[in-house]
Amino acid sequence: MNKNYSDKLNELVLTKGVCLKKGEKLCINTSPSCYSYAQSMAKRAYELGAKYVIININDGDLDSFRTLVQDSDEVSFVPDFYRYNAMERAKDSYVNVRLDSNEDRIGQTQGDSDKLAKLNMSFRKAGKVASDRYMSNELAWCVSCVPGPKWAKQLLGENATEDDLANVLGKILLFDNENYLSAWDEFDKKVKERREKLNSLNIVKLHYKSSITDFTISLTSNAHFEGGASICDDGKVFFPNLPTEELFTTPDMYSADGYITTTRPVNVLGQPTKAITFTFKEGRVVDVKAEEGLEIIKKYLAIDEGASRIGEVALVDNNSPISKTNLIFNSILIDENASCHIALGAGYPECVSGSSSAKTDEELHELKINTSLMHTDFMVGSSDLTITATTSDNKEVVIMENGSFTL
Repeated sequence: MNKNYSDKLNELVLTKGVCLKKGEKLCINTSPSCYSYAQSMAKRAYELGAKYVIININDGDLDSFRTLVQDSDEVSFVPDFYRYNAMERAKDSYVNVRLDSNEDRIGQTQGDSDKLAKLNMSFRKAGKVASDRYMSNELAWCVSCVPGPKWAKQLLGENATEDDLANVLGKILLFDNENYLSAWDEFDKKVKERREKLNSLNIVKLHYKSSITDFTISLTSNAHFEGGASICDDGKVFFPNLPTEELFTTPDMYSADGYITTTRPVNVLGQPTKAITFTFKEGRVVDVKAEEGLEIIKKYLAIDEGASRIGEVALVDNNSPISKTNLIFNSILIDENASCHIALGAGYPECVSGSSSAKTDEELHELKINTSLMHTDFMVGSSDLTITATTSDNKEVVIMENGSFTL
């Protein structure tokens, strides 16, 4: 573990990411190789006054191995204590942190894709009572990243070390600033300025056009863009993602038409995918092609009705600091902040005014907000992407050209 990185990450995630308050309870989700970082964060949380901290270890390799030796019924089994864990976290208002790393995905056992889909769906159903509270921003949550030696070699070369990767990630997290916590406050102000420019346009439709994409999607009159720090129902300010570069909104779940192609690889249900072209009609994926991972994508789309519809569209400048590294991190958290992206699956109610009282899927659908057990980001930005917005007074405004904001 890189202690300098860990110490700075602890302060950033706990004081800015989830804005931990004395007496609050915290859940940290991570993978086996990242436990030392999670443990360090838990100790710091106790010093800051946390009442209780639980660390949940998600072992993707073990899940994949399980699918090779169990039948379909067996892999669908979820123990009651997992459900009780989610129920208690929801009931007792645990703030939630996920520490992401590509470390454990490198060399991971290749499981049975059908059974992996069932396993993922079973656990997502069991944890839905908690995930719904985080997705709706009733509770603070934050996803951030930690380095590892295997990930360093994959990304930076055979001679690279965990410390080398910590330096790369640290710059993305603004750790090279003397007062990096204040630097995030300044960053947030700039994000909010661009967000207000976007929202002032009263956008009703977005048209994406590039050499591999020709796609439109509509926004309802109640939709607005968010980005940077978010606000909980109780007024707490928190950062859902660190790093973050996106301005995102929740589109009309019934409106997507045309085709859109991914420009960065994405792990879906534990399997790699690459160069996916989704074709939409009236909001739903009606055809899909892929250079890699076609079968797992088809299984993803079949998980539930909402998995084939869009819950989020996000705008990211092609000149973002992450994009400028010219690296493919193989981490959705980081790669999504290097590129415009869409998400297939659940939408964010926070981006639709008047949605706070909508609690059931039916009520959310009335507001044209997608619901699903899933939410997976697919990067679609490129250096030749142009996005044209149609405003409520029927004007067309180019908001991104050659992959960069014009605002």
